[in-house]
Amino acid sequence: MSAPLLIVNARPWSGRPLDGDAVLVHDGRIVAVGRRSSLRDERSAHHVIDAHGGTVTPGLVDAHIHFVPWARARRQPDLHGCSSREAALERVRAALAVAPVDGAAEPPGEALPIKALPKSSIIGRGWDDAGWAARPEASALDALAPDRPVLLHRHDFHALWVNSAALRAAGVSKDTPDPEGGRFERGPGGEPSGLVLEHAVRAFQALEERSAPDVDEGLLDEAAAALHAEGVTGIHDFQRTQVDWERTRALAGRRRLRVLQHVGPEQIADASRLGIRGGDGDAWFRTGSLKLFADGTLGSRTAALLEPYADTPGRGMALLTSARIVEQIDAAAAAGCSVAIHAIGDAAVRHGLDAIASRREALARLALPPRIEHVQLLHPDDLGRFAALGVAASMQPQHATTDAPVARRAWGARCALGYPWRALLATGATLAFGSDAPVEPPCARLGLAAAVARIGADGRVFEPGQCLTLDEALLAYTASACALAGGGLGSGRLEPGAPADLVVWDADLHAAGPAGLAQARPRFTALAGEIVYDSRFDERARREAPGQAARA
Repeated sequence: MSAPLLIVNARPWSGRPLDGDAVLVHDGRIVAVGRRSSLRDERSAHHVIDAHGGTVTPGLVDAHIHFVPWARARRQPDLHGCSSREAALERVRAALAVAPVDGAAEPPGEALPIKALPKSSIIGRGWDDAGWAARPEASALDALAPDRPVLLHRHDFHALWVNSAALRAAGVSKDTPDPEGGRFERGPGGEPSGLVLEHAVRAFQALEERSAPDVDEGLLDEAAAALHAEGVTGIHDFQRTQVDWERTRALAGRRRLRVLQHVGPEQIADASRLGIRGGDGDAWFRTGSLKLFADGTLGSRTAALLEPYADTPGRGMALLTSARIVEQIDAAAAAGCSVAIHAIGDAAVRHGLDAIASRREALARLALPPRIEHVQLLHPDDLGRFAALGVAASMQPQHATTDAPVARRAWGARCALGYPWRALLATGATLAFGSDAPVEPPCARLGLAAAVARIGADGRVFEPGQCLTLDEALLAYTASACALAGGGLGSGRLEPGAPADLVVWDADLHAAGPAGLAQARPRFTALAGEIVYDSRFDERARREAPGQAARA
């Protein structure tokens, strides 16, 4: 049971700025929000936090994260911000110099069982070849690591840059056919070039699993603490295996985060035995929807478009047709699960909406609403369909600012409905915001700045007509994200009776411009009334004494 807590000199926010300057918490729930003079309580006399004029919001919910991959990625080489291939290679060179080698022998030219794979592979992530003069190719990595597998995820995790040792370890050669929904880019003679797209990355899954950091309670608790430091108290996790479902359920059981855990096709096929049903769970952990992939990504030009790209041939890759999505919806609905469809290009979004429309009645009977993830490009004819069909738009503001220069080149005039937050909200659609970590850092403050200003990576404002107000953006990280979890993870509001998941910020968010929002930090984060982050403590102290109530 948490200690009583009184927050004073605050600017409470719940959908809008509230009257009052104090928040009172007892037994893990909000008792009242109002004037300090009316909230005096002798039980909280020794547990007072002075907000110093900072905003107090509900705890933030990251509505799209890949939690375990992000937890692992925090311990892996980071290639974000490399403006050239050589800059990326320099970071790989540094990682190779310090990473231990386990002495594994060079594998032969066919795939090996996971126990026989070399464990000393280098796994990295974050490169973005937009603007690079040289392409990501195996030969460039071979010069650094001729015998040691190197696997580098593009920042969107829909492409992989590998060296020849990794190709050999995975058994990929010129005779390896492209899998459905994926492609091995090839050079002269049909030899794999070292660039692997979409479902073809699965050929390297066993090799990566062998070399990635071990997943244990320490790794996951450490990642949860990092989210607390960003004001995040709940997540919608998009890993799609039963192992991940069990990992995050255990994490939630330790009261480290509130979790809505989505599932994959294999779990749906075995739902009866596994006891999986969408919306089932408690205030800490709930089973979510079936996650499907309708297309790829903008950066790799695999997002499926209705019309060709403006800067490259082709219309991307449709990974699932509408008919196939319908089949998956039927299987999910039989297990009591709704669907969450990854759809970035306007063709993929349309495919998803068409499939949902054909099963509208069945989906309406389920505990959770259908949702489309990302919605980075939308055709005008489909704009009103989200609200009409009851489909939520789960979007990531940081994608818009990161991708703006590429989107302009790839989509041209179609960018008018690129990352269309304002347009969707105006139709009555539900918006929920997240990060897509590890694609982007799970920093809602950066997402808030992106949502209200849309200043791209090139310094230019990207389609300003799609900007949101701060209140609208905060709602997408709080009440709206909670609503998509069926209300099971709290209300996302500061109101009497609500779980005391809240953030005390070091600034008045409404007085801060975009730069100020990006720099704002939580001073305290509370989860069910327990202080899980105190900015006065360093990370070591937080790990040694997690969940201890702070006295200000």
